[in-house]
Amino acid sequence: MAPDSFTARSQPANPRSSTDRARRLNRRRMLGGAVGAAGLAVLSQGSRKVWSAATQSATPVAVPTGASFVDPPVLRGTDGRLDVALEARFGPASMGGQAVTTYNFNGAVPGPVLRLRAGETLGVTLSNQLEEPTNLHTHGLHVSPAGNSDNIFLHIAPGETVAYEYDIPRDGTSGLYIPGFYWYHPHIHGNSAEQVEGGLAGALIVEGELDQLPEIRDLPERLLVLQATQFDETGAVIAFPPMEQIGIFVNGQSQPEMAITPGETQRWRILNASSFMFMNLALDGHQMHQIASDANPLREVWSRDQILLSAGERIEVLIQGGDEGEYAFRSLAWGADLEFQAQPDLPIATLVSTGPPVPTNPLPATLFPFEDLREAAIDRRREITFSEVMSPFEVLIDGRTFDADRVDQTVQLGATEEWRLRNTSPDWHPFHIHVNDFQLVEINGEPFAAHSWEDTTPIPAMGEIVIRTRFLDFPGKFVYHCHILDHEDQGMMGVVEVVAGSVPA
Repeated sequence: MAPDSFTARSQPANPRSSTDRARRLNRRRMLGGAVGAAGLAVLSQGSRKVWSAATQSATPVAVPTGASFVDPPVLRGTDGRLDVALEARFGPASMGGQAVTTYNFNGAVPGPVLRLRAGETLGVTLSNQLEEPTNLHTHGLHVSPAGNSDNIFLHIAPGETVAYEYDIPRDGTSGLYIPGFYWYHPHIHGNSAEQVEGGLAGALIVEGELDQLPEIRDLPERLLVLQATQFDETGAVIAFPPMEQIGIFVNGQSQPEMAITPGETQRWRILNASSFMFMNLALDGHQMHQIASDANPLREVWSRDQILLSAGERIEVLIQGGDEGEYAFRSLAWGADLEFQAQPDLPIATLVSTGPPVPTNPLPATLFPFEDLREAAIDRRREITFSEVMSPFEVLIDGRTFDADRVDQTVQLGATEEWRLRNTSPDWHPFHIHVNDFQLVEINGEPFAAHSWEDTTPIPAMGEIVIRTRFLDFPGKFVYHCHILDHEDQGMMGVVEVVAGSVPA
C-alpha cells in the first residue's frame, strides 16, 4: 500500500521507449519464440490465443455498465479443512456481460473466493487444461514454500493435475497476525502476466480476530476483485490498448452499481488483481476508513480520501453511506509527471445511496498493534537494486535477470534483516516478497511510521525504500520480485533461501 507521502515525481528527460513498449517487447519475444528456450516455445504456442490479433489497433467492444453488484461465489471450509478443485482453462467466460474467450478458473473470472480460518488446512487440486504450463501462488500467505505448498518452482504441465496443501498457522503461533485478505494466481515464470491478466485470479480470506471486533463483525461485506483489461468485438483480449481504453472490471462486471443506505457502514475488501496497473482509488463524497493493508490489520483506523494500490496489493476499508445520491468509485488520474506510467481517470463502479437514513455505527477506536521493527536489533543489512536497460530491453535486479537455479540472497531462519531497495529506473516497481511480510521504515531517505506490515509496496521511480522483516518459521527457497508481472516474466525477480544453519557474512 502506498502511503500518502508517495507521490508521482517529475523525471528527467529520457529517450527510452514507454513501459507499454517494454511490455509489448516482452510479449513479442514470447509469442514470436525469439527467446529460443524450449519452455518459452511451449508458452508461445498456448499464449497466441488470448490476445486479439489486431492488438492495439483493435476497437474495444462497448461493454454494458450499471448492472447490480454481484459478489464472487464463496467456498467455505468445514471441520478444519477447505478442499477445492480448480481447473485452469482457456475458453468461454463472461466479463461485463459479454461472452469472452480468455483464461479462467472453472469457467469464471475471477475464480471462486476461498474462505477458511487460521489453523485450518487448504487443499487445492489444480488441473491444468491449458496448452502451456501453469501453477499456483497464494499471494501473501505465511506458509511453507516447499513441497506442494506455496512452491512457485513447481510447474504443472498441460493435462497434469497437482494437489496443493497449505497448513495455515494459527494466529500467534509465529508471532505474526495470520488471518487476513490474500489472493491466489499463477506464478509460472515467463507467462505469469498473460495468465493473470487473462483472468486467472481469485480471493482468499482467512478469518480471525479482526472479524470479531464489535464494530466490524456484523457489518455487510463487499468483496471487489479489480482486474484491468479490454476486449475486442470477438471477445479476445486486446494486448496493451491505450490507457484511456482500459476497463477496470469488478468481479467480472463493468462499472456495477453498489447499493448502500444513508448512514449504513459497509466493509469493503478490495484487491488490485491487475498484472500491471496502479489504481488510485477514491469514492466521491466519502472517505475510505482503512482497517487493513494486504493481510494485516492497521494499528488504528486510517481515514483517507484516496488510496494508491499497486498491482497485487489489497486493502480493507469501512464505507459510511452518504446522503441519497449516486457517487463515483474510480481510479483517479495518477503519475502525470512520469514519463512511462501516467494513467487517466478511470471509472470502476457507482455507489447508490438510497432509502431512509439509519444511525451510523462508530468506527473502531483501536484495531491491533503490530511488532514495530524500527528499534529491533538487525542481524544483517542488504542493498538490492532494481534497474532497466534498453537494446535489448531488460529489467534487472542487481544487474542480473532471474535464474531459478541461482540463490541471490541466503538468510538465516529467525533472522531480522533490513533491506534497502533502490530503483534506478524511471518506472515505479511494486516490490513483493513471498512467505514473510515486512515493515516499511523509510521512503526516499525520510523515516516512515508504518500503519501495519505488508507484503507488497511500490518503490518510487528513481527512488528507494527501506524495509525490515523477520524470516520466521519456514526454511526453503522462494522469491522476491516486481509485481508488474511483465517485469517479473522478463526477469526482475530473485531467489532467497532461508536456512536453519549459520549464514556467512
